[in-house]
Amino acid sequence: MNRIFVIVVSAALLFMAAACSSDQNSAETQPTAARQTRSATINGPQLDQDSRREKIFRSISAREAQALVASRSDLSLVDLREESELKEGYIPGSQLIPISALSRGTRSLPADRPLLLICAVGGRSYAVGRFLSGKGYGEVYNLKGGISDWKKAGLPLQY
Repeated sequence: MNRIFVIVVSAALLFMAAACSSDQNSAETQPTAARQTRSATINGPQLDQDSRREKIFRSISAREAQALVASRSDLSLVDLREESELKEGYIPGSQLIPISALSRGTRSLPADRPLLLICAVGGRSYAVGRFLSGKGYGEVYNLKGGISDWKKAGLPLQY
């Protein structure tokens, strides 16, 4: 029961941080000189020790995300929603990695590839993207408006 409480509080804090952010729509780029070890959890990046690359974190529209998916074969689409939320549809080619599994450390994200983070309306994916960017992940994109905006744009979903 205590563990569930910690997970719920962690998720709530991440959501509140995203909701309170005033620069959600801005693009952020900054060089990173941090030398990191290879770690596969949300708590640490998977960067080679000699890796010094530019960090990119951007919130992008559904149409921009569609273009990015079409142009980047190395892009990992990560759906951070819970399995029960998939009834709303999911983007073809996306991988379900619930935020709860990331916070428990039972699932991980690849840091050697660009990431497109997806959730219901963009709050969870924004918070996780900011966190990952701060931890040294290279290219991280947030689907602004989440599946909701993807659906409004008439873009393809699987059910």
